[in-house]
Amino acid sequence: MDTAGLQRADSFVESAALYDAIYHFKDYARECERLRGLIGEAVPDARTILDVACGTGEHAKFLQAHYAVDGVDINQDYLRAARVKNPSGSYIHADMTDFDLGRTYDVVTCLFSAIGYVGTVERLARAIASMARHVRPGAVLIVEPWFTPEQWHPGASFVTTPKA
Repeated sequence: MDTAGLQRADSFVESAALYDAIYHFKDYARECERLRGLIGEAVPDARTILDVACGTGEHAKFLQAHYAVDGVDINQDYLRAARVKNPSGSYIHADMTDFDLGRTYDVVTCLFSAIGYVGTVERLARAIASMARHVRPGAVLIVEPWFTPEQWHPGASFVTTPKA
């Protein structure tokens, strides 16, 4: 496994409590309602979600009432927090560029610009391939993009959807 990205992202904010405090402004409940709308349109019968780079499990906290949510992250402290917020989920320590859970999901997500931590185009391709292997046929992969500093507006929610 390539541990360069694992070490880079793991040093971002090691404490789950500190991470949650820093991002207290995010309206996870609202984001999850919008996400449920997207999922409902793309995969109306969705029952399972894999949240890649799941962080401390804030999205799962709001999605678990509607889906069985599992997660992958490279930070063990975040995974411990996610397990507390969603005890029914399975949380695996892994790098998003190189993981295999041996199963597929109705929805695979990589949210809050976590994809940006891959760092290189080559690692991006590997991450997308790893995620895509976990999407069941007819299901969907949702990756929230990395925003440039000029595009980022704290407190705002962003969703990009294809035009019909």
